[in-house]
Amino acid sequence: MGSEILFITTTDAAGGRTADLHRLMASITAAMGTRGWRMLLLVQRCMPGAVPLGLPDNVQIETMPHRVSLSQARNLLLGKAREQGWFARIPLVAFPDDDCWYPEGSLERVLNLFRIDRALDFWFCGYASAPASPLRALSMDMKQPSVFMVAAKASSNTIFLRSRVAEKIGGFDEELGVGTSNNGGEDTDYALRAFLSARKCRFVDQPLIGHRDHDPTLRSHYFRGSLIAIARHAAQRPTSLALLGRKLMVGGVLVATRRMSSQDFVSALRVAFSSKTGWSMAPRRSKRETA
Repeated sequence: MGSEILFITTTDAAGGRTADLHRLMASITAAMGTRGWRMLLLVQRCMPGAVPLGLPDNVQIETMPHRVSLSQARNLLLGKAREQGWFARIPLVAFPDDDCWYPEGSLERVLNLFRIDRALDFWFCGYASAPASPLRALSMDMKQPSVFMVAAKASSNTIFLRSRVAEKIGGFDEELGVGTSNNGGEDTDYALRAFLSARKCRFVDQPLIGHRDHDPTLRSHYFRGSLIAIARHAAQRPTSLALLGRKLMVGGVLVATRRMSSQDFVSALRVAFSSKTGWSMAPRRSKRETA
């Protein structure tokens, strides 16, 4: 039997999250039953003898003695998947964090959606520390998402992609995400690129994936990275300028309420509206230069 889905995740051997990782594995094993699946797992800061024990045989473990950013870790595993030809053999890809899990009924029903609808390329939902098990077919609650929904709700824990879309859009931006100076935005950037490449994208506005709750007090912490991702998207797709405008308003509110410094806001603007994101920020010429 071939594998239906490839899970790509990473964990920190020195981070005390072994129990979380085993919870994720147990939820996948229970959900999949006899259905085939594979996982690529990168264990960071892995000293000799520190590899997690008791993992299923279909989990391929890669190790490294140091720690890298989340984007770089995922890209290393995407490279492994490409080298081993898994994108050609496994139709779906997901990127769960090591501390997320799938409640009863959710994973199976997501896979069934992709099996039934061959045009469905990208699906996502919400997450919560007390996730809900679906009470009926997910197709009854699906909606076509706007770009606002993608930017606000799609995270690595909740997105499922056709492997060919993952192959087409490439890896995560290694200048974004946890462990980089921009500290966020890699999920938003990746999801927006997938949204543009998908033939069909659907969203269920329910927390069908387990993960610690979103902490609104950290919004300023991740603002810079997500602004960069959204600014890049808007530069390539002018119809998304309203999304960028809303993000800038959020930044203004964070500054006004003293949850983010004006210096951090201006610094984020400079990076977001630069040539790296497709915006021209050429300095004004003086009157003497234009004379």
